[in-house]
Amino acid sequence: MSESQRNKVVVVTRVGSWVGAETAVELLRRDVTVIGIGTNATRIATLHQALQRKLPSTQSARFIPCVGRLSERTLQDTVVEQIQAQGTLVALVNNAGAFEDEDGMIAGTSTFEQWDALQRSLVEPLLLFHRIRHGLRRDKRVVVNVASDDVHSILPRHVSLIAIKTAVNLITAEVALVDPQVVSVAVHPAAPAVRLPPEERTPEESSKPAAADLIVDLALNADRSATGQYYMYTEPEFLVHKD
Repeated sequence: MSESQRNKVVVVTRVGSWVGAETAVELLRRDVTVIGIGTNATRIATLHQALQRKLPSTQSARFIPCVGRLSERTLQDTVVEQIQAQGTLVALVNNAGAFEDEDGMIAGTSTFEQWDALQRSLVEPLLLFHRIRHGLRRDKRVVVNVASDDVHSILPRHVSLIAIKTAVNLITAEVALVDPQVVSVAVHPAAPAVRLPPEERTPEESSKPAAADLIVDLALNADRSATGQYYMYTEPEFLVHKD
């Protein structure tokens, strides 16, 4: 089977988060197979069942759930095997976030231990990237690093947000330096000023795309001119924070 005839495959981390789930839905809608990674087995199973109900039986694209931490060799091996079995890898969508328990932040531990656990979890995607980067460099494939304000952490929210946004920019820069053949971009939520009621937004503010649309467009279409750039998306209403 020729390269053009094989299924397109995108790996999505933290697929159980809102932005991960919406990205998976949009990729599947465009007939792209999704290898979805997460640490919460119940959340991943629920998402898998919901997607199976939505997918037409005739569609070739599939959702492949993978449960585990990105630092685990067995999880990395499973992802590599699934890529080889499902088709041609075209992108890695890395969703950075802060989620209690999933990131090793356990109630009762010190603030320093919580911060250390969060920092480790945020750079774990680099371990997976190095396992699959040779597949990504073919035809200058894409790594999309996504920050989100969806934070469920023992740490103060603003502290988690600083760590998330810093990690997204750091990973984007490291991917570009380690392998210039891979297109590496960062995606952040729009500034608070953009999160206004539609009638109060300027035309420029209103033009910010929804997260899944922007992420999937970049994953499937970004070229080398996009490397090192950052893009902004409009968050859904349930994430409009007052602080």
